[in-house]
Amino acid sequence: MKLSRKGVYALRVLPHLAKSYGDAPISVTQLCEKEKVPPKYLEQILSTLRKSGLLVSERGKDGGYALRKPPEEITLGDIIRAVDGPLAPIACASRTAPHADPGCPYPFDTCWLRALMLRVRDNISAVLDQENLAEMTADAEKRTLKNG
Repeated sequence: MKLSRKGVYALRVLPHLAKSYGDAPISVTQLCEKEKVPPKYLEQILSTLRKSGLLVSERGKDGGYALRKPPEEITLGDIIRAVDGPLAPIACASRTAPHADPGCPYPFDTCWLRALMLRVRDNISAVLDQENLAEMTADAEKRTLKNG
């Protein structure tokens, strides 16, 4: 698994939405100013997160984006899967959408490499699915205060 730039930006802006959960939506412009992310790129990321069910959006001058559910119910795994797809390092090791490489000579169900990558995927998932957005936001705030 490699975290894409979209994944990094999603993880950088979502704590702002977590802190304002239950309040008015935050505009793309405000999020861009806080995190120095290009507006069109951020709009694509937020749209992807909305389509995946993690965010809601409101149009208009007071519009923007907000979390669909409490930050405690959104895991980092949910966020990364929404933006970057499966966590598996190779396609056949995905738990949600496995498929064999057509050029691979090994049987799908007995391949030693697939078995190894399933363990890698499971360990990545265990970490990312145990940490939620509320915990990440609190940790980020502590580190900012400590270093700021």
